[in-house]
Amino acid sequence: MRVMEIEIKNILTSWESSLVRYGKIDSWNYSENLTTLGRYLRSNESTLEEHYLIKYIRDSIIGVNFNVKSVLKAIQKLMNLEAVKEKELTSMLVKMDGNRVVLNGQDVRFKKETEKIFKEKLKFKKGMLLRNFDIETEAPHDSKKVRRIVEKRMCQAYHRMHKKDEGYKTSNREKYWMDRATAFQLYNIGQKEKARNTRRGESTHWKWKKDPITHELVLKKKMGYKNEEAAQKAIAQWQINHPYDSREITAYKCNYCNKWHIGHRSKFLNHPSIDSMIPQMQACC
Repeated sequence: MRVMEIEIKNILTSWESSLVRYGKIDSWNYSENLTTLGRYLRSNESTLEEHYLIKYIRDSIIGVNFNVKSVLKAIQKLMNLEAVKEKELTSMLVKMDGNRVVLNGQDVRFKKETEKIFKEKLKFKKGMLLRNFDIETEAPHDSKKVRRIVEKRMCQAYHRMHKKDEGYKTSNREKYWMDRATAFQLYNIGQKEKARNTRRGESTHWKWKKDPITHELVLKKKMGYKNEEAAQKAIAQWQINHPYDSREITAYKCNYCNKWHIGHRSKFLNHPSIDSMIPQMQACC
């Protein structure tokens, strides 16, 4: 669910006011406003109903003698649809960060689905917990099965949450957000448990994090990048998002999954690599 661009909303608000007061469209920035509406229609960022309403409004006012009441009614209907979407988004508020509104992230929206997936067991892996399955390092055939399981769970969850939304399944945006939800859970899974006293060493496949179900410290897989260039882009984005982080962050190729990771340079250069500890960790799981 995406709210209308503020520029489009301002144009429609201005036209609504002009029609109510003078019975005509204000000529100020008339051509520029029509161009802006045309760009917005081509971007396919609106629902099907919104698209037709905006198109009707734009096409009507181009004419010399258009039906003022009909156009005004279309604008008001469009603004009412927008008000409903904004109200639904506001209901998703988590907190206020100063004067900035912070919306729920996927970890909040899909918390229940995460808990269900983390408790699920894989029959074809002899009852292995799904949360411990690392799709980056397991056999491709098994990884494909787990991807399908997670995709099914998340698409069902997204459908339950949004099936009553205005304009649901009228554009490709729904598939995009379902893919995002699936990718979120695929990133969540993949961890080593009961590894509290194990050292990670430098440049490893894992990082320390709390299990959202048991709340115990576990080793979670890091985000994998297909090449060094992608990893360097991730570093650049990290530095933008964390301007006050003075520690050096580097990209490196992982010997365990053959992908690239990013991380802060370790101060413990002589610590053994975690790869050599994997048999011991698996034995205690």
